[in-house]
Amino acid sequence: MDHNQSSITSLMTAFGRAYHFLNDTPKIYEDSVAIDLITDKEFREISDNLIKAVHLLNPDIASKYERQPAELIKWFTQVQLSPTTLSRSAYCDNVLLHELTLGVEQYVILGAGLDTFGLRHPELNKHLQIFEIDHPATQQFKQTRIENANYTVPDNLHFVSMDFTKRFDTQSLLDCGFLTGKKHSLVY
Repeated sequence: MDHNQSSITSLMTAFGRAYHFLNDTPKIYEDSVAIDLITDKEFREISDNLIKAVHLLNPDIASKYERQPAELIKWFTQVQLSPTTLSRSAYCDNVLLHELTLGVEQYVILGAGLDTFGLRHPELNKHLQIFEIDHPATQQFKQTRIENANYTVPDNLHFVSMDFTKRFDTQSLLDCGFLTGKKHSLVY
């Protein structure tokens, strides 16, 4: 990762969630916010690159759908890009929502990227503090995208800038309001 640029992984993951929301049935994960965090140009460019990549990953599929770019994107997204991230996100959301009934008050997301949990669940504003930890460039990128999409950052969503390649800085998390005595859930 270039230390002055956001993570490409965060953009690819958002693309996968947006594509799934727009195109797949049945849906295993509902994320309408991801669509707003990537531009139309990025969506097209990622789609074009996925089409080109199918030839490297599966020549048979590339040949079968040679004149059907939508099928190539669908194959790449459903088979290569999204299954793990979509199922992981759906699982983590479900576990967290259950944990709320057991008293969880804080949620820490390591490598948050363009995660949208805090934006998708405004009803939790008074019940759950969300701490998203990621590289400073990725955090800035996300905050700009949220602003450009005209979303309001809820009071319970905290952006913690941290470069994991250097160290995990617990003090930065505490400085953003994390309380060690409160029950919390952690995902990465």
